[in-house]
Amino acid sequence: MKIQILIVWLCLSSQITAQITLQGKIIDVDTKEPIPYVNLGIIKLGEGTVSDDLGKYKLAINSIDNQVTISSIGYETLQIEALQLQNNSTIELKRVDYELEIVEVEATRLIGQDILLGAKNKNRGLSIGFGSAQLGTQIGAVIKIEAPSYIKSANFVLNHAKGDSLLFRINIYQFKDGVIGENLVTQNILIKEKQRKGVISIDMEPYNLILDSDVLLALEWIRDFDELGNKAITFDTKKGRKEAGVYVKYSSVRSFELMPHQMKLKPCFYFIAKQVTSKE
Repeated sequence: MKIQILIVWLCLSSQITAQITLQGKIIDVDTKEPIPYVNLGIIKLGEGTVSDDLGKYKLAINSIDNQVTISSIGYETLQIEALQLQNNSTIELKRVDYELEIVEVEATRLIGQDILLGAKNKNRGLSIGFGSAQLGTQIGAVIKIEAPSYIKSANFVLNHAKGDSLLFRINIYQFKDGVIGENLVTQNILIKEKQRKGVISIDMEPYNLILDSDVLLALEWIRDFDELGNKAITFDTKKGRKEAGVYVKYSSVRSFELMPHQMKLKPCFYFIAKQVTSKE
């Protein structure tokens, strides 16, 4: 009888430990306004999530001894002990100035026809989805850029979608010698529309983005409107002779990984761009 009681107690204790949920709000330290779609999680566990459009978050953890990492585009990254968040659920982030290595051309002209940078099929190819169900998971493709290019639009080809609405964030990372660098995006660029198959195109001209080297173009899943998850969301891929690869980030606090079993597939993510030259 004592053994049975001990087993029940241990099971209940384990469940209680696993059910700790931190929740609160993330705000700007100066304006006190909520910050939408902030990444937060525990790096050593690889577990993370994303706050909602009002800066509200819920993060399940297995121990109050964990350290929570909080990051957002345009703000300093913060690390806070989970115990501190349990006592004070409001997180304040401070804005940071960006120093990005984006090509700056004082006097430019755009030459030639529009060009396609990335992969696009004439016919539907194999489908591939996100590597994880966590908010903050990402899928990306390397875009080769051989000359300075003014980015007119970013495009993503969906093979399947099931649910009501989509909400993705576009991220563009430096990519050199197989290493993924910092995010070149300095503000939230969101895709929000009804779920559907086909090409989703985002106008990039308001961001005046000129790129002169390879990048990783990625989509980040940041909200689950109807709690169906992202399992039914898949993207078109193009198969090539050369190894291209599908890059995935399994949670908001993990690093990108190259899917080893998809080395010859590349997501059909692409830019429409104009080549740039300096005025003489």
